[in-house]
Amino acid sequence: MSKKEAADRLDSWKAIANYLGKSVRTARRWEAEEGLPVHRQMHKAQGSVYAYRAEIDAWRQGMERQARGAVPMPQAADKAAPRRSIAVLPFSYLGRDTDNAYIADGFTAEIITGLSRVRPLRVISWTSSMTLKGNTKSTRDIGTELGVDQIVEGTVQQEGPRIRVAARLVDTTSDDRIWSHAYAGELGELFAIQERLAREIAEFLDLRVPAGNDVRIGRQTDADITAWQCLVQARQSALRWQKDAIDHAVALLRHGLSLAPEDARLHAALGRTWLHYREAGVDLTGRPVEEAKACAAQAAALAPGLAAAHQLAGWIHYAEADVQAAVRALKTALETEPWDPDSLSLLANCYLISGKRAAAEPLIDRLVSVDPLTPVTRCMPGWAAALEGDFESALGPYRDMFEMDPGNPLARVFYVYILAAAGRRDEARQIAADGAAKARDSLPGQVLELFASALGKPGTTPRVASGTAVLARGTDVFPRFLAQAYALAGAEDEAVRWAGVAVERGFINYPFLAQNDPLLSRLAGTPVYDALLARAKSAWQRFET
Repeated sequence: MSKKEAADRLDSWKAIANYLGKSVRTARRWEAEEGLPVHRQMHKAQGSVYAYRAEIDAWRQGMERQARGAVPMPQAADKAAPRRSIAVLPFSYLGRDTDNAYIADGFTAEIITGLSRVRPLRVISWTSSMTLKGNTKSTRDIGTELGVDQIVEGTVQQEGPRIRVAARLVDTTSDDRIWSHAYAGELGELFAIQERLAREIAEFLDLRVPAGNDVRIGRQTDADITAWQCLVQARQSALRWQKDAIDHAVALLRHGLSLAPEDARLHAALGRTWLHYREAGVDLTGRPVEEAKACAAQAAALAPGLAAAHQLAGWIHYAEADVQAAVRALKTALETEPWDPDSLSLLANCYLISGKRAAAEPLIDRLVSVDPLTPVTRCMPGWAAALEGDFESALGPYRDMFEMDPGNPLARVFYVYILAAAGRRDEARQIAADGAAKARDSLPGQVLELFASALGKPGTTPRVASGTAVLARGTDVFPRFLAQAYALAGAEDEAVRWAGVAVERGFINYPFLAQNDPLLSRLAGTPVYDALLARAKSAWQRFET
């Protein structure tokens, strides 16, 4: 380094901030959000930062020209996209009563929810964060995997009615602890601790914190602690996607509502849990939807602006095959919580099944950025590719989904279909046969059996049981699989019949039905299927994004 370079160099955040005449927090923020030229040098133990006065002066001049309008500011592709990123790792529970360990998971979820409302901050979702529970990866490795600047980690310790929380913020580049704090209080003060922690992290990062009671970071501090516990436990139980677990979640939420009948979040969560019966193929009668509607009405009456209530409305419309109405409700939900993974994934899927990939792609990008470690998110780019007929590109994402959740029969069905469509018949047949043997009496098991038969012995077409056929009509997903499997087996009449059900249930992606799917496109040219394509094309052209 020359003497001139040494004299021009600023060798710490403090020196950079002093040269700017600002705080260290502001200097860090300007680097992340405004492109302040800061360099990093890695050492064995940690990293260091430095900057040059000449580069900062040039940057200042450029910013001044932009402010005067001489240089137009670039337009972001996604106005909601933040320039800062953070992940909250699952807090460890240190209490003696291990039955209360869920308190730490719930605390983690609340901190994530709180920070997600801070603009402009990208926060990794709870579902992805929970996959790292007990993980021994280094902070740097986790930061690289998730693409985040900082990580929040900590502990929750409970001794009877007393609770103590220790939290720290770690920079993923340097692996340095840049902030830490401990909080103590009664268990009933947990919400106040959550809100204080989230606010102090946001303030340390020099980010704007929402103001006003209607957009508070944390839940209301006078919320009933037992009702909150029911909400946390129900969420964990429902995600197991099994009847007994969903039953338990419903019971927990009903108990929570008996204690806090005006908690809109509990009503919305109960409605969403009722719809899990449909998505798991347990109950596709009208009851889950009617129960969900009652819950949605209660949630909307208690908190009209609650994003969870609008999201629930979107799921209900989707269950009723009114995809256009689902889109409107989900867009409203995302106006309040633009990074919610459930709303993002369902809205993206609604666009995809309606043949509107351009509208879905930015949502998928946003979803992957906040929820990268869950199976459904992992497959979404593959789903978009498959609907364009690019099954080779779809193979990787669907293989990831299947390997991440091998016990999920629906993930197996998706992977079998993608393999078959990509021409990998032997591999598809083996995976289908293995899955059918394990779940022969279930709807996914019978679909897998049909695929295995069609891939192994063309001309043999076992029919799904009548009761299973009734279940299959509840969504657009299983009718589509049945149509594809029957088309593969050469049973054109059955294939067209089930394709018609899929269209009725909202799958109106005309280009896919007409030419992009190698199984269904072989039906084109038959009068009945061509009539179906005409109906799908009309609905596809009318659909509004």
